[in-house]
Amino acid sequence: MKYPIFKLIPILFVLVVFLPNAISQETEPVPVTGIHTLTLDDVRTKLDNLHNAPWKYHPGDNPDWAKPDFDDTNWEYLSPLITQGKKEWQGIGWFRLHISVPDEELWNKPLALLVSYQAGASEIYLDGEFIYSIGKVGNKKEEEEPYWERDPQGFSFSAKNDHVIAVRYSNYSYDKFNPVLGFRLRLSELNTAIKFRSTLLREGTTVQMVISAVLGFLMLQHLLLFIFYPKAKENLYFSILTGSSGAIVFIPLQFFLIATSIPEIHTLGRFFFIVFVVMSLSCLLFLYALFYSKLPKLFWFFLIGWIGTFILVLFSFDHSSVGLTINSIPVSFALHIILPVFSIISGLTFLELVRIMIVAVFKRKDGAWIFGLGSLSPFILPFIYGIIIARTGWELNQTLVLLLILLAPIFSMSVYLARNIARTSRNLERETVERQHLEVENTRKTEELEEARKLQLSMLPETAPELPNLDVGFKMHPATEVGGDYYDYNLSEDGKITIAIGDATGHGMNSGLVVSAVKSLFKTSDPDDGNLETLERMSQGVKSMNLKRLYMAMTLATFKDNILTISAAGMPPTLIYNAEEDKVEEILLEGAPLGGFVGEDREEATFELDTGDTVLLMSDGLPEMLNPKNEMLDYPRTKELFAEIADKSPKVIINHLYDACISWAEGEQQTDDITLVVIKVNKNEENIDL
Repeated sequence: MKYPIFKLIPILFVLVVFLPNAISQETEPVPVTGIHTLTLDDVRTKLDNLHNAPWKYHPGDNPDWAKPDFDDTNWEYLSPLITQGKKEWQGIGWFRLHISVPDEELWNKPLALLVSYQAGASEIYLDGEFIYSIGKVGNKKEEEEPYWERDPQGFSFSAKNDHVIAVRYSNYSYDKFNPVLGFRLRLSELNTAIKFRSTLLREGTTVQMVISAVLGFLMLQHLLLFIFYPKAKENLYFSILTGSSGAIVFIPLQFFLIATSIPEIHTLGRFFFIVFVVMSLSCLLFLYALFYSKLPKLFWFFLIGWIGTFILVLFSFDHSSVGLTINSIPVSFALHIILPVFSIISGLTFLELVRIMIVAVFKRKDGAWIFGLGSLSPFILPFIYGIIIARTGWELNQTLVLLLILLAPIFSMSVYLARNIARTSRNLERETVERQHLEVENTRKTEELEEARKLQLSMLPETAPELPNLDVGFKMHPATEVGGDYYDYNLSEDGKITIAIGDATGHGMNSGLVVSAVKSLFKTSDPDDGNLETLERMSQGVKSMNLKRLYMAMTLATFKDNILTISAAGMPPTLIYNAEEDKVEEILLEGAPLGGFVGEDREEATFELDTGDTVLLMSDGLPEMLNPKNEMLDYPRTKELFAEIADKSPKVIINHLYDACISWAEGEQQTDDITLVVIKVNKNEENIDL
């Protein structure tokens, strides 16, 4: 971890729980015999019966040190907790403990070996026999895998008096800011240990699940209330407060339930620190929002204080800048400077919260008594519980009592907010009714648009025409709204094919009506009429519908005996690929869209195509696709994309152009239909199946 600001919590945890015991063990006289006597009473009542035992230690690594008859007379006595500053740790070493078991009731009795703490990895031997590996011991950092086993490990002493427990222990990756580098073992009856672990997991999981469910529900509920009514910022602050409060309860439980290594504890400590800051500030903001008309200047003092604490810790632990030694000073610095600063800002924040509530109660702020009662509940409820036990002897479930104590303050805050919400229920009901009407209307419009979309798609040909000398491909990618793109074809008895591609102005139902009218006019057109006559007749038909500013741009392409005739009415240019010269020509024909003034001039062009030549007709949806920078794909780039793939089949060309268009959009929503028609002259008269 680069910055140890988040390690203050696990450091404090380790210091309080393990360091005093380790120091006392190192300072108190070691028994002259160097043998730890173990009885059944010790196993049943003394949870730390191996902690104060006379462990012997030797640095280095030698498999012979596991043997029970090895002479360790010259080894030094050392607590296996190995505190920094007390012992120069070399990364790997062996610990040996001679145990006398005179109590025959302990012989062959199922016992549990409990690892109450381990910062590295260990291998445990009993009378020279390997029994457990907790983590992976290594002779260098790369080989080591630290692990903290939480479940009890079963074993038993054989039927003899003298035994030796040897522990091969390594810790190369220890944290320089962790004061305890070693391990601590305990012995217990196996059934007792299993029951204790099961109870801890069950009750701890119950507390986690209940608190997570309750506070998660409250967090989501008040977050939604804020979303529906953003002016009530107290709902937002309370939502953050409940979420962070749930995490404050959840994270410490993981220290005792699932954490299996010091890095995991540091990670939990990191989150605990962040969540604690968020909880403190959100609680301040919540009370200020309730009882102050605007945010007081005092809040900025606390905000700066928390930020300053963060920065102080961040830079104080930079070894290169302050020149701190590695082994002892960082821990001392954390204890004497960082933790006091953290405690001071936390204490001031707590006093400010108390001050706000007391002032609100004395000024008779509406509903302030609810906060007062809820804040005192962690003190009142245990007192009431004690009276119940004293008078009735009836004991409640401890887990239930704990949950009530933890959740009571949060419930009081939620009750207060619910009370405020009730007072504005009329406005909320009115808004709800209006919103329901809008939802019904939106649903109706959505259904109508979907029906219109289905109608639009039903008017398109299902398959491309099968011709001996042409390979034709159609494809339309609809936008989200009902658009006005259209493509179709007519086949005459003499083998002439007329292909139409059009784009009605606008979107929605009216554009769908234009497409319906144009399809009818196109399908009923005289095969002997030229493209210009057909366009003019269709234009008159659209104009007669009196749809005001709705028009239809269209291109007609007629192909017969390798002669292509193109006529356009306001459509994008046609691209023609000449296979012999391997180049693409852009054909832009002038002409007003259908539905404009009757008799307007439109242009027509004729081309003789050879085998391998390809024609691309398109609507403006593809070249005018926008990317996140509001840039269009544009027509020159479309021409380049077509040239890259123009010698391929229509299906390949269409897919290539569409994929390039989507890539250009980079996730931007398609706002217009994309319609592509590709015509390719075949080498022979065999039909090519798309």
